[in-house]
Amino acid sequence: MQNIYYDINMNIKELLGKNIKEKRLSQHLTQEQLAEKIGISPKSLSQIELGNNFISADNLDQICSALNVQAKNLFDFEDENSKEKIEYVINKLKHNSSLLNKIYKIISIIE
Repeated sequence: MQNIYYDINMNIKELLGKNIKEKRLSQHLTQEQLAEKIGISPKSLSQIELGNNFISADNLDQICSALNVQAKNLFDFEDENSKEKIEYVINKLKHNSSLLNKIYKIISIIE
């Protein structure tokens, strides 16, 4: 499992690049294939996916067309790795009964 703190602290370029890569892989495209479709080098696409380079508006539009996805979906970072975050918290609570009891009391009061 990835380090949860790395995921929380990812910058927008890294998050966007990660989403582009996930969409590309879900469509069984290589970097070379997608790069060819949008008219950039595979190395440039790699740098975008790694979050090292930010994407131009033109390339973003071309990627959206090539992957048949709306730009807003590529910028949807809200639930990024929520499963891992929940597992991390549960693991911490398993080993800290005092904290678990405090959280239980807070939840009981709220409900």
